[in-house]
Amino acid sequence: MAIKRRRGPSPPNIANTEARRRSSSMPKWGQLVGDVLLQILNRLSFVDVQRAKTVCLHWNSVAKQLKLYTKFHRIPWLLIPPQDEESNASSDNNTKLFSIEDGQLYSSKYAASKEICYQSFCVGSSHGYMISINCERNNLFVFNPLTEKRTELPAMDTFLGRIIEDMDSGGEYLIKFAPKVASDSRFYRGWTCSRQLREHYIQKAILSCDPCHNKSYGVVLICWQNSKIAFCQRGDSGAMSWMYLEGMDAPFHDIMCHENKLYVLANCGSLAVWDLGSDSFPVSTKTITSLFCCASLRQTLNVSSDLYTSRLYLVESSGGVLLVVRRIGEFVDEEGRVLHEGDLLTDKAAEPLVCAYRTLLFDLFRMDFDKETWASMKSLDDQAVFVGGNHSASVLACDLPGCEKNSVYFTDDYWERMNEDYLYGGHDMGVYNLKDKSVKHFYQLDALKIQPPPCWFLPNPW
Repeated sequence: MAIKRRRGPSPPNIANTEARRRSSSMPKWGQLVGDVLLQILNRLSFVDVQRAKTVCLHWNSVAKQLKLYTKFHRIPWLLIPPQDEESNASSDNNTKLFSIEDGQLYSSKYAASKEICYQSFCVGSSHGYMISINCERNNLFVFNPLTEKRTELPAMDTFLGRIIEDMDSGGEYLIKFAPKVASDSRFYRGWTCSRQLREHYIQKAILSCDPCHNKSYGVVLICWQNSKIAFCQRGDSGAMSWMYLEGMDAPFHDIMCHENKLYVLANCGSLAVWDLGSDSFPVSTKTITSLFCCASLRQTLNVSSDLYTSRLYLVESSGGVLLVVRRIGEFVDEEGRVLHEGDLLTDKAAEPLVCAYRTLLFDLFRMDFDKETWASMKSLDDQAVFVGGNHSASVLACDLPGCEKNSVYFTDDYWERMNEDYLYGGHDMGVYNLKDKSVKHFYQLDALKIQPPPCWFLPNPW
């Protein structure tokens, strides 16, 4: 009788067992709890968040909730528009975005829009939106270059007193004003290129808040050669209309919005505060005057107008209101020496020396609301501020790789001289260190003529 040998179970496959063990021990990133993932994403850079959104649908959905975080760690990027024919800078006709965090240059998908790139001119950047004027249709609009969301603003022809504007074959505009307005303007009738529309009409434009958080946002302008403050409010129905804010002394240097309040830096350093909480129109709540009597501020501004000019900015920082004073040398040679205009002509050269204007230093002041005066500051500590034609911003540099603390990042907003010479203009940008008082480049330009000029842009992908 034959005895059959019974087979026992096959010995385990060591490779398969190890694979199953690793698989069970590997974290299920796609199942990470939303609240935990949100806290992690809130600590990443803007670029890393965009990369994280591609991991899976769950991560993409959670990342979209970051728009509810008003303190989401974002640092302004440098937006470099396509350069026009008069610019000496190289260009591939694409809009570029430069990130300070990783030092990389990115292309923007909206570069193909002819209207945005060639028929319009940016007059402000605020909360991730560009405020631009269409030079052919004479209208303002708000545009997000990342999402391509766009909102048309009310027509300003009647509001500005402009009644005729024709364009010739050379791209210049013949402008006429209504007689009442013309009596107050040196631009009654004349030819001007589209870039000069900013100098003539709108010097700066900002939004009162992030449209992602509040659909009833307002738009604030400095216009009429720094002599008027204009405002329009977008209601729930989307309707908007323009109005002037009166009761302040021109000229106006800068505007800033923070927590439903509008701050206006007016003549002689006076500060006007308006409450924007009302759905109908702003309400004036406070005006602090005669602030240039502050000795340190008066000394800062008491410089030769032949050698220097000053630009003033309002910046919110850690809940306070800062005044940033920018000193620009009118004619600065390669060694950094400030020259008189007459020194540009020499006996040895047939042509005058080319000495472009350059930013040389910054001074800081903080508003003391109790004493109603500007108090001098020596340091920003861990903060960095960004100024120029944008809605001025401050960031906590220690939370942002690549960002230098105790520094002022600046772009060119010297509109009065930007178009006077074909060799330079739009070039004056860099980073100023308040500790050692040095200026250096954060982005290397290949020319001194940059038209249109780069501007700061706070990425807003929602």
